Amino acid sequence: MINNKFYDSKVVGKYCEDRNPDLAFIAYKRAWGECDDELIDVTNRNYLYRMQAKYLVERQNDELWAKVLDPENPHRSQVIDQIVATALPATQNADEVSCSVKAFMTAELPHELIELLERIVLHNSGFANNKNL
Repeated sequence: MINNKFYDSKVVGKYCEDRNPDLAFIAYKRAWGECDDELIDVTNRNYLYRMQAKYLVERQNDELWAKVLDPENPHRSQVIDQIVATALPATQNADEVSCSVKAFMTAELPHELIELLERIVLHNSGFANNKNL
């Protein structure tokens, strides 16, 4: 499914949503940016916040960040928890960290940002000497 360029990710993802949400996520992710709304929807409905958080960090898209971190999003706190607890501490990419920090600042999440930075800078030796963080 991942390597087959002849299928429509949106069609396959929709088909998989009720059968296997993990496969739907893979199909939507494969489209990289073309199925962001569907990916966010299927991960929210199936409590796949960890997968959503990892995708957000990797995708580095300001509009997508704004949508997910919108105060009106009922899933916002669960996604933030997964971003802080698992997605960002696992990354070794400074650009992903920078984009995520910017998104938290734009969304005016100072407490969550401090927690995020503590985890990254204090517990991730790769970023401990990064002056930008």
